[in-house]
Amino acid sequence: MSKNNWFVLVGSIFILAGCGGSDDASVPPLDPITPDPIVGSIDPIISTSNYEVYGNEQTRVGSSEGFAIIPSSNNQIQSVRWQQNSGPSLTILANNSQTIGFDVPEAGNYVLQANITLSNNQTFSQIVTFNAEETANTATIRLDHTVTELGKVSLHITGNNEKTIQSITWEQLAGPSAQNITYNDENRFMFFDAPAVSQDAIMQLEATITYEDGSEDSDTSLLTVKNVNFESNGLFFGNNDVISEDMHAYRDNSPYKDEIERCVYSNQIPNPPTCTFNDLPLIGMETRTPSIDDILDRTLVSHQWMGDRFKDFLTDSVAGADMLALLRGVTAVVISYDVRPSFYWSATGAIYLDANNFWQTPMERDTLNDQPDFRSDFGSDLQFDMFWRYTKNDEYYPERTIDKEDRVARNFANVEASISWLMYHELAHANDFFPPSSWSSLVGNTTPLSYVRNNNQISDSLDQIYPLRSDIMHNLAQVRFRNETPTAVERNYRGTDVEGFFVPDIAPSFYAYFTIREDIATLVERYMMLYRMEAEADVAIIDGRTPGPDDEPLVVWGQRNRISDDSLEDRTVYAVERIYPELGDIRGILQSLTEPVLMRPNEGWFENLVLNNPQGESISRSQIQKFTIEEQKLREVQDSQTPHLHKYKLE
Repeated sequence: MSKNNWFVLVGSIFILAGCGGSDDASVPPLDPITPDPIVGSIDPIISTSNYEVYGNEQTRVGSSEGFAIIPSSNNQIQSVRWQQNSGPSLTILANNSQTIGFDVPEAGNYVLQANITLSNNQTFSQIVTFNAEETANTATIRLDHTVTELGKVSLHITGNNEKTIQSITWEQLAGPSAQNITYNDENRFMFFDAPAVSQDAIMQLEATITYEDGSEDSDTSLLTVKNVNFESNGLFFGNNDVISEDMHAYRDNSPYKDEIERCVYSNQIPNPPTCTFNDLPLIGMETRTPSIDDILDRTLVSHQWMGDRFKDFLTDSVAGADMLALLRGVTAVVISYDVRPSFYWSATGAIYLDANNFWQTPMERDTLNDQPDFRSDFGSDLQFDMFWRYTKNDEYYPERTIDKEDRVARNFANVEASISWLMYHELAHANDFFPPSSWSSLVGNTTPLSYVRNNNQISDSLDQIYPLRSDIMHNLAQVRFRNETPTAVERNYRGTDVEGFFVPDIAPSFYAYFTIREDIATLVERYMMLYRMEAEADVAIIDGRTPGPDDEPLVVWGQRNRISDDSLEDRTVYAVERIYPELGDIRGILQSLTEPVLMRPNEGWFENLVLNNPQGESISRSQIQKFTIEEQKLREVQDSQTPHLHKYKLE
């Protein structure tokens, strides 16, 4: 039985390994690996008795190129460090990986150096050269990189913007066969599962673009498939999740380097985890006033730039001081290209952040995995939607969704907007499970999971004192966010029905009904975003059967700043006071925040973006849109249906 087939078997126990999950859940042992079949071969440009180097020695300006190193015979590579010695400057964002990818900016001769360490501690220094000619390339696959066997892989091709693309075709030229291949956006994106391998291997894929004028162009991409020793009943692998082997401490000199690399995000973490607070304490157990350096010492990344952006955020954001205080409730921060969606898991006490929130340059974005979340269609049988968004000054916050093909950078304000709400939410989870009142009493030889299983959380008492009242909304949330099968009655609820269930209740959002953990995290997130970031949250009920003009989603009922509604005040104050007690006069702050504003029913979701017009005049669509209806609809489908569903059970 191959690893691919074994994954199917463990899917049924996927939800059980999180907090409160069953200790009795058993996983079938991993059978010997059956490598996937080989498609074809590729010759290395350098071959030694210890390793081989792959890549192109001749290329064109504008190409996305790469080089890959794999061990020869039965050797293993422990680490690789790349550097550029000469030639026009390259941007290499994964210089600690066996595979690097980069854009070629100018014609000329380039010299790179790879410093290689094998598992037997032998070291080698290898020079790699290539030449780029002036002839421009119009087809570019991004990005050559290393993948873990069985892991999710995405590749994206762009072409000549001045021509109309007629078709795009993909072909694997060499290496073990890609598994479960799918395509998206007229074949611009290729998604697949990395094959099973018995030793590190090279894959080569090619994409060809045919333009309407009859011309063609193509590009190839290299992937290193990393052979991995999995813990078959591991915390992550046993939950159908394969972790990048390129994870590393953001700071090489961190006193917790070994612990964060071993304890929080690895294919070898056992289930239940064995790392205790003696190994990796909560930050709040060591200091009540952590510095940015303290946080960065606990940061684990797949690419160094992710830690750089996180550092910028902590340093420059108006939310920085809040984050330092709230981060006391975690053991570590994980930022990776393969975390999707973001989540908090009390099994390790760490938060896991999707690096898509952190990118600033197009090349940083190229390193991310574009594989869509398979849960985006959950609840598609329901006849209503509930949309949400953050706004600021009657504009989207962040300002807009940027198409990957535009190759546009984001400014810090947009990166800040993308990160802040997410971190407020995930850190609310962390401080729900490990509130400030608990830090001084935590025992060093206790694991985070064992503590959680033997202690109640703040969200438990919130649910007892200020429970959400609508059982119908609770049930509908399980359909939308857990993909439970709706009943015949639930299938027929319209937007007006849901208005009667939701509006009289005291929930900040539809997502709050998913679990009591999401309820408290959303209360804290919405409060902090309005108070600290002056970002106003919209929630609206959309009737799925009655679209407006141009198929624009039509609002049945909607409200901005629901968190300021008097009916939510007591439960919001209760939550924030216990999650972040040092904030100050939490009730007084809440009473000073911007009042709720109702949306205009029977008007479009996008038309309701502008609610603060003092004359109360209707604003035309052309006045409020910076991009097309189609682009906004795509954004709302992505952002509203799956705000950031958690991979693992939290309660």
